[in-house]
Amino acid sequence: MQLNSFNYFRGLAILFIVAGHSCVYWAMESFYEKVFANLITGGTTFFVFISGFFFHHVFYPKFQYKPFLLKKAKYVLLPYTLLSLSGIACFVFYLKCPPYAEVFITEQTSNWYQYISLSAQYWWTGSILDAYWYIPFIMIIFALSPVFIKQIQLPIKVQVWLFIVLLGISTFVHRPAHNLSPLHSVVYFFPVYMLGIICSIEKVRVFTFLEGKRVILGLSVVLMSAAQILIYNSYGNFHKDTLFSYQGVDMIILQKILMCFFLLSVMQKYENKDIPFLKYIASASFAIYFIHPWILYFFDYLSVFERFNFLSSLPGFLVTALFVIIISLAIAEICKWLFSSKSRFVIGW
Repeated sequence: MQLNSFNYFRGLAILFIVAGHSCVYWAMESFYEKVFANLITGGTTFFVFISGFFFHHVFYPKFQYKPFLLKKAKYVLLPYTLLSLSGIACFVFYLKCPPYAEVFITEQTSNWYQYISLSAQYWWTGSILDAYWYIPFIMIIFALSPVFIKQIQLPIKVQVWLFIVLLGISTFVHRPAHNLSPLHSVVYFFPVYMLGIICSIEKVRVFTFLEGKRVILGLSVVLMSAAQILIYNSYGNFHKDTLFSYQGVDMIILQKILMCFFLLSVMQKYENKDIPFLKYIASASFAIYFIHPWILYFFDYLSVFERFNFLSSLPGFLVTALFVIIISLAIAEICKWLFSSKSRFVIGW
């Protein structure tokens, strides 16, 4: 059963992710700019929620563990590995400016096995480019599929209570510092994936509940965004080095879960309508995901952002995000033309 609303949601999710990554290059100073930045940050939560939904909706009815993992390895892990190795070759060996050098390079690197170890660390953490941490994390989630099969078989009330308890833990755990720990990310996002599964199981009741709730959900999201800034005097994701230290309550995961339901309530209105642009963006979402960090990296490396410093924060951010999306799509189309049917192994599309 095709769900246009979730397909459109996936298209919106990748736009949020690109927007959130583009936003960090512009200083948001006023209260309203910070509220806006807070709303577009943390879009990965949407991807995790959607992934959980489709795990039940698409894969569960005929689930087979080995074919499922092999498919994810071919179309997710393989392009990630190829692009990560390309990034390592480019940034570490050619440009001599490895990311997070202060974390991964603690001594002079001279021997081949040190380079292999360094490459393995970048591959495991997904830190060669800012967005790539998601792949090691989500592959662990995919590997834990038998756990989620067990979840699906539990009574729905038990699933909901488990979700509530684990979400409470996530609000104290926060994301890992610089997203460098895939296992920490699994703990943080685990309940979001569970929620996607629950919403697939109860999709009729969920969609019924969301009818007529767009305004109240939208206002709740904005108020939650503003509350984070008023309470913590900061915007964006909550990060910390260790799981068990206390550094406040992570409000953005709660805001993003609310926004999941808000966006679904909006997309529900267009379930039976054709929106070619969002369909196209959704189909290219993984390619955009894999390509856009390269664009942002070279924009920064080549000081492209400085050419737009005559713009204030919001216009500058909008121009950046628009250019990144357009260039990413152009490169994705070129890759599809060059690699034809094999492009999915290279860019996920």
